[in-house]
Amino acid sequence: MVTKQSGIYRTLNIIGVLILFLLMVVGFSVYLLPHFGWRVDNLSSGSMEPELSAGDLVVTRPVEPEVVAVGDIITFRPNIADENLVTHRVIGIGQSSPLYFETKGDANLDPDPFTVPALNLEGRVYFHAPLVGYAIPFLKTTAGLLVVLVVPGLIIIAVCMKSLRYELVKTRVKSQGKEAEEQKRE
Repeated sequence: MVTKQSGIYRTLNIIGVLILFLLMVVGFSVYLLPHFGWRVDNLSSGSMEPELSAGDLVVTRPVEPEVVAVGDIITFRPNIADENLVTHRVIGIGQSSPLYFETKGDANLDPDPFTVPALNLEGRVYFHAPLVGYAIPFLKTTAGLLVVLVVPGLIIIAVCMKSLRYELVKTRVKSQGKEAEEQKRE
């Protein structure tokens, strides 16, 4: 018999496992996507609001410069030696050799005071998740790896083992009940 309390408990278990699974997907993304040339970063400024905000997780996909179009949001280095990345919208494309982009942050009044050579292009923004970017620096550490991959994995295994144990006990009780009935009949 399923009670209201056991239904709520089952629903909370499912929601909890889904949250842990999503946490693991984010963790895997942070570690695996860069091996395929993709970038997973957090935005540090609000220059792209309202589309993108400070603290958003941004996944940038590598693309050929020739496929970038006006209106795309790209991630680039202001100059090739710069470690800092900028994520802004393309507002113009210079077709002269070499190819370059004119960019602007959505929240900025003026375009960027520089052009972006195609060589400085890191990629086009493919996906973003609000506020998740705040966790990226932590997720890139060993402790972050443990928190988002190992701990949720162990919790999911424990929940599955508990469910398996419950089903085994239930099956054992049923079989013992059938044996007791058979012995009474004899």
